[in-house]
Amino acid sequence: MRNMTGVLQKITALVESAKSKSTKGRRKTAGQSLVEFGITLPVLILLFTGMVEFGFMLNTYLSLQDAIRASARRYSLENPQIKVNGVVVDDPTFYQGAADAVVDDLMPSGGVRQVPVDPTRDNVIISVITISVNEAPNPDVIDGIIRHPQNAQFFKLYNTTNPGTLYSDTKITETVTANGGVPVDAGLLIIEVYYSYEGVLHLPWTEPFFSEDNPSILYASTIMPLVSAKP
Repeated sequence: MRNMTGVLQKITALVESAKSKSTKGRRKTAGQSLVEFGITLPVLILLFTGMVEFGFMLNTYLSLQDAIRASARRYSLENPQIKVNGVVVDDPTFYQGAADAVVDDLMPSGGVRQVPVDPTRDNVIISVITISVNEAPNPDVIDGIIRHPQNAQFFKLYNTTNPGTLYSDTKITETVTANGGVPVDAGLLIIEVYYSYEGVLHLPWTEPFFSEDNPSILYASTIMPLVSAKP
């Protein structure tokens, strides 16, 4: 009987010891998890806010693309030239209207979601191009690229101090002959926008990349055929 009692006491002691060790282990694991979470939390916040800011920037870029495409579709049906006293001249209201259409689309009156355009920092460039082709050689070659009006480089600027880089003649040639295409006489309407993205969250760790003093420049462009500009 004494032996049985001793055995039971030993078993009880072993069970209590196991419970005590298990409780201490759980407390240790919980404390370790809190320390690890505290270390990784700043990194997680940086990654999360970075993704959110990138999402805002991507949405702004898509808005720019939508605005210039809408303007290009509308003004590709217009004529950039008018007759004054029987003489054909470039119509300045064409360029003004096409650029203003982009800005109005980005900042609609009473709109909730807006992309504010700063006339001192952001550019909307409207280009009308006439491409003439020489059919004498084989294959045909581009004979001339004329920029209207009067071969000027810039046609509508919101920021005259930093206009950006226009489509070069080389880039235009590459565009019309892409994928082995044969160039043909054509008129083109090119709309470009240079936009200073200043960020939305304005957090200390995003300021070096997106801020009023150090904006990220977003560029968008589109090309549409313009029949009235053909040679």
